[in-house]
Amino acid sequence: MNLKLRLARVTVSVLVALLVGLGGIASASAESFEQVNNLLSAWEMDAAQKAIGKLAKVKGDDPNVLYLQARYDFFQGDYEEAVQKLDQAIANGGDLAHFTHLRDLIKSTHEVTKDYVKYTSSKGRFEIFVPKGRDQVLVPFAAEALERAYEEVGDELGFKPATPIRVEVYPRTATLAKVSSLTEQEIRTSGTIALCKYNRLMITSPRALLRGYGWVDTLVHEYVHYVINTKTKNRVPIWMHEGLAKFLERRWRGAHAHKLNPSSQNLLKKRVESDNLITFEQMHPSMAKLPSQEDAAVAFAQVYTVMEYLRGQVGEKAFGTLLDNINKGMDAKTAFATTVGKPFADFEKDWLAHLKTREMADLPEDSGYEEKLLFKEENAQKSEVNEIEQPEARDHMHLGEMLQARNRHGAALVQYKKASHLLGKTNPVLHTRQAQCLLHENKAKEALEVLEPVKETYPSYVQAWIEMGKASLALGQYEDAREYLSEAARINPFDPEVHEKLAEAYEKLGDAEMAKKYRKFAKLVS
Repeated sequence: MNLKLRLARVTVSVLVALLVGLGGIASASAESFEQVNNLLSAWEMDAAQKAIGKLAKVKGDDPNVLYLQARYDFFQGDYEEAVQKLDQAIANGGDLAHFTHLRDLIKSTHEVTKDYVKYTSSKGRFEIFVPKGRDQVLVPFAAEALERAYEEVGDELGFKPATPIRVEVYPRTATLAKVSSLTEQEIRTSGTIALCKYNRLMITSPRALLRGYGWVDTLVHEYVHYVINTKTKNRVPIWMHEGLAKFLERRWRGAHAHKLNPSSQNLLKKRVESDNLITFEQMHPSMAKLPSQEDAAVAFAQVYTVMEYLRGQVGEKAFGTLLDNINKGMDAKTAFATTVGKPFADFEKDWLAHLKTREMADLPEDSGYEEKLLFKEENAQKSEVNEIEQPEARDHMHLGEMLQARNRHGAALVQYKKASHLLGKTNPVLHTRQAQCLLHENKAKEALEVLEPVKETYPSYVQAWIEMGKASLALGQYEDAREYLSEAARINPFDPEVHEKLAEAYEKLGDAEMAKKYRKFAKLVS
């Protein structure tokens, strides 16, 4: 899951592991327990429930049966009941090390989520659990995208999973670490801030990051993983999983909304030229295990282009056919070869050759901006302007900021234009400052023109969307303003100005009810 590094939007899907090998007991065969455990690992919840019920009738007090019941409850979100069952299993002589490990994870998850508020999406397909308070602002944006994704991704992959599907939002990366197998260091190093695991979608709130991140597309990315998992019973390798999820994370926006962001293209271009790509083997067992946000972003870009190339060769049914072939019992590479009509090694060779000729963005080295996730705890005191390495451009930016703070917007524009001559037209920090001054000078049209290349090159830079929304309001372009500001909310909905301006846009469009809703959101996040 890339966050452009999409923002390295790096996000991950981890196959649910077989947590314990179950030995035989007198009352039932070892094979029965292993089969049920495998049903749980494949998220075949209805079949697992029936099988567990049969085992419980034979010997309900057996620690291994209790373990299966606890694991089922865990996957269903009944954490308190799962802990109680594991306590009983341990008391009845169960495998202390394995059972305690699972118990600790479930107990931690229960402690994190016990006071969460539950929301149900409009069609009842998603149950979204969020902390009380400001994170409740995420719900309408998440529910809208997920309900659309249910239909769109279902059509693309030829499968719509059973519902409702559980979604949990965590306030910080440290919280995600508490409820998963990842360490906080792995999360921050790789930029993996969302997971599809334990039969649910798990995502970090954008308020944990300094500039937010493309959290709505990231959430849909995890939903794509969920569809793949449930369709194939967790039999898809990580590189294929991530390629499909990356390609389809924007599918909720429309059939042709897929795209690889320029910053990711630029990284991939450099790695192709230096012959320093990430191998499929290095991606296993998880993108979260890669050593840096850049490596994760490159890996996501690679697997995106694998799926892009496959679809170009096979057509719109490629992805559904690929998963259907896996369901026929083929391994991943055989399924791929059958889908594309050539040996996988030949496809891989052709894809690598395609990468060398694929058109990719070439961003200037000295643009003064690097797109990556900025975690609040690590970056709270950092100045975006200080990240600009070119001294002369940085000096012009500092002077421009000082003048802007004193409401000398015309003089600030002079300094920003000087910096622009040195940095080019795509530095988002520079050009949002420039747009702000232009808006104060009643030059909204010029502000939009300045921000257009920023929007295309760094679409996760939230302030650009906010300023474009304000410029569109000033020009009376209220529908455009609504779209720009909605996109800002899909990156960082914790800025009250986003909701205040959305309320203004809806009011101008004659929708008093929506205007009232966004004024409430503005108060909620203030």
